[in-house]
Amino acid sequence: MLTETKGGGSMDMQDRKRRILKAIVENYIDTAEPVGSKSLATSFDRPISSATIRNEMSELEEMGYLEKPHVSAGRVPSYAAYRLYVNELMDRSASIAAEINAIRAELESKLRELDDLAYTASRVMSAMTNHTTVSAVKSSGVQVKKVELIPVDSYSYAAVLITDSEVKSRMFRLRERIDPSAAAMLGTAINLALAENRLEYLLPSIARSMGPEAPAFRLADSVLKFIGETEREGDGTRLHVEGAEKLLNMREYQDASKARELMEYLSDSGKVMDLLEEAGEMPISIKIGPELGEPRAKDASFVFTTYDIDRHTKGIIGIVAPTRMDYAKACAHLAAFKQAVRQLAPYTDETGDNNEYR
Repeated sequence: MLTETKGGGSMDMQDRKRRILKAIVENYIDTAEPVGSKSLATSFDRPISSATIRNEMSELEEMGYLEKPHVSAGRVPSYAAYRLYVNELMDRSASIAAEINAIRAELESKLRELDDLAYTASRVMSAMTNHTTVSAVKSSGVQVKKVELIPVDSYSYAAVLITDSEVKSRMFRLRERIDPSAAAMLGTAINLALAENRLEYLLPSIARSMGPEAPAFRLADSVLKFIGETEREGDGTRLHVEGAEKLLNMREYQDASKARELMEYLSDSGKVMDLLEEAGEMPISIKIGPELGEPRAKDASFVFTTYDIDRHTKGIIGIVAPTRMDYAKACAHLAAFKQAVRQLAPYTDETGDNNEYR
């Protein structure tokens, strides 16, 4: 937080510094030009003289919130200024229902065409924000969609697992006969538990109703272990970058080699997924310049959100732009995206979030 160390009127001075810094950041976001005191003089509801603004800007520079380019008399925000702006000064624009509905409609349409949420998300968000977007999906294993229990003889059943990418089967030999109707009920119960993401509760429920020695319990135990083994296989990450050429429209990245370095960083799925893990449960995360820990990205910011697609799969979608990006608008778009994805059952079963940014 900005603090005023001189005696007298400290709260007024503190508030004035905050208003001036907010105006400078937003002016620079809009123009990409160093900001001078004269251009700020008419930016406030309560007028502040150019002389006072100059004095405050000098102190803000001493505090590390402003920098003075050697070719200009104006000031530009530092990385610390952007972080303060995001944490305390930025207007949290709530996503309007129309924006959520527009994103949802686009997602629904593209998913019917492409059936790939990572690719679809990046295309939709890049088109709506006019920025480069990065989208990745990380699966901790394949997902079993359906189970069929097929009687082979009085003591044997074949379990056929239908996953999102393949069909697998395994034969199970029982020591005791199992009634076909009981096997049919067991198949129904397993599929219902799969659909409701409640598989871990199924075996205890069967044990309570039939006992752990019942043939149906033993068959269920074997089938559930088969499901677990299958779902732990096939870990992987899919990453897609959309709108890379839009970086070249930004003054900071008109040097093609600089843009290429940033794109090389963003195309590293390991680094992007590290951000997913770091984000934890934060609804919207913001990494500004050096906070990304990557020299190739020191002049860029990455605003992103994570979401659950199913119990095995997480997604991350982010907007990439120079550090002077419009953070409030980026956060609003991502909040709308997250709400739209939440409404697109069965693509996601995510639950609520809050309004904090990191």
